[in-house]
Amino acid sequence: MKIQKLSWHQKVLLSKEIKQKCRSFQDNGYRGVNETELLNYLLLYRWKNQQRLSIKECKRDILHIKPNEFFDYQQLVAQTSPFQWNDWKDIEDLL
Repeated sequence: MKIQKLSWHQKVLLSKEIKQKCRSFQDNGYRGVNETELLNYLLLYRWKNQQRLSIKECKRDILHIKPNEFFDYQQLVAQTSPFQWNDWKDIEDLL
C-alpha cells in the first residue's frame, strides 16, 4: 500500500482500528481526538517516509499509537501553522 494517500477501500479496511484508537483516547480522557486528525497524523507524519506498508502492518501500527506520540504531532502542527484567535471556539479547550 502506498502511504501518501489512501483509497476509499484502504480507508474502509483501516476504519475499525482508527475508530478503536480514537475511542481508546477518549476513554483515557483525551476527548478532542477525532478520526480525521488521527488519519492526518498517520499519513502526514507517522507514515510519511514509509514506502510500502501492508494493511496488516498499518492496523498493527494504529493500535500501538501512544497518546504522547499523537499529541507531540499536534503540538508541531500548532507551532508551525499560522495562529488565529478566531480559530478557537472555546478557550476552555486549552485547559
